[in-house]
Amino acid sequence: MLTAILTLCGAMNTGAQTSSDSIYVVAELLPDAVHFLPAPPDSSSAAFLDDVAQWQWSKSMAQTERGARASVESRMGLEALASIMAQVLEIDTISAEETPALCRLLLKSLVTGVTSTKKPKLQYQRKRPFMVMNEMPWGQYDNVEELVANGSYPSGHTASGWATALAFAEMWPELQDTILRRGFEYGENRIIVDAHWQSDVTAGYLCAAAAIARAHSEPAFEQDICAARAEYARLKGLPEDYNPAAEADVPHGERFLNNPVDTVSPRFMADIMLYWNNKPLRGTQRGDTASVEAEYSVAMMQKVMGEAIGITISDEATPAITQLLGYVLEKASETADRLKPIRFRKRPFVQLGEPSAVAGDEEKERGKSSFPSGHTNLGWSEALVMAEVAPEHQDEILRRGYEYGHNRLIVGYHWHTDIEASRQLASALVARLHADPAFLDMLAAARAEYEGVVTTGIAPESPVTQPSSIRAYRLDGTPATDDTRGIIIENQQKIFRR
Repeated sequence: MLTAILTLCGAMNTGAQTSSDSIYVVAELLPDAVHFLPAPPDSSSAAFLDDVAQWQWSKSMAQTERGARASVESRMGLEALASIMAQVLEIDTISAEETPALCRLLLKSLVTGVTSTKKPKLQYQRKRPFMVMNEMPWGQYDNVEELVANGSYPSGHTASGWATALAFAEMWPELQDTILRRGFEYGENRIIVDAHWQSDVTAGYLCAAAAIARAHSEPAFEQDICAARAEYARLKGLPEDYNPAAEADVPHGERFLNNPVDTVSPRFMADIMLYWNNKPLRGTQRGDTASVEAEYSVAMMQKVMGEAIGITISDEATPAITQLLGYVLEKASETADRLKPIRFRKRPFVQLGEPSAVAGDEEKERGKSSFPSGHTNLGWSEALVMAEVAPEHQDEILRRGYEYGHNRLIVGYHWHTDIEASRQLASALVARLHADPAFLDMLAAARAEYEGVVTTGIAPESPVTQPSSIRAYRLDGTPATDDTRGIIIENQQKIFRR
């Protein structure tokens, strides 16, 4: 499947394509999902009940308009996603001839996304739903032989679509919620057409988010974001330096995520079973960790991320990294807290009328919504950002960020499906933050500080820890001069100097 995509990509421009022309990060440098994600659920696990519930749901979609669209969008690659993104952007087409910058961003994002699923697919070789259930997939463009030959976990379609959506949401934040919804549905399509389990699709979203985080460490990705933004502004009759993030809020989860699972849904039984399956962990070391990490604070993020990277993160030792962690916490809180009253759901310990593993938090948290999980949103957001600061530790950072969310199931404060959705919310938030000048200032300063700690063991004293104190600098945090070319931050805006 990946070979077919690369072949299609090769036809995009005149002349032969090299690997760097079709992907932002080569496979060897991408985050390893075998390390930071759990193995796919087997048929004897509680998690498999959720897969079966969604397989049953897919049957109800077959004869609907949504099902018909899922079948048409079973095509993987440039043509399908170019059509979807052109519709969202309200332009005639995305092609190498007419919109080369948009096309390049789309092409390389989708290939980066799907490549991130290659290793776990080979590792697990999971059977697809239609194989287990003795059926046939019914996506219009699905090839049965090809599907059988490729593992089901994670979903490559999902990773390609979600990676593209994250890149385009960053490129044009004014349309982020619509872009994200279409990217989300592109993955969900794979459940509808019987090609993937729900857990495959969920893993595909996470692989994509991790891959795009890694892509942010590559100058080519930043360059392509800027070029695509300028090209789209011209197409819409706007100035090339138009800032689409100026009036754009943080992502609205109610616009691109599905509603929380209610008690009449087949998925609720899976939520119940996963709650009971994880409750016995409370008496173990894993459960003790989950209880301790129920603290929602910058100090806890310093601890969790510092352990993942292997350095001390503190106000004194790493002020720039601490400032970045605090800013992400602020934005994550804003994003989750706004969604909670809009999509209210009772927490597990409230719904089931029994104690949680964090008794001290019960009184203040009892009346708050289980959906989304603020802790999960925070943990995954911080992990994606810190994976950019210290990419050589990306796998462990992402694993700890994932576990920080799973803690909430163990202690009884959130349902499994709340936690899944919250990681997608976090991915969307981080895409939005990359169009935020204050965040870019802090990210550059944190990168420079981390490099100083790694090189000398001492954080450098640098004015970049104060975002407004330097007029122009490179993405690595070093000052830029008038002769500097490429991506720089100037007057708190990301620009590309030719």
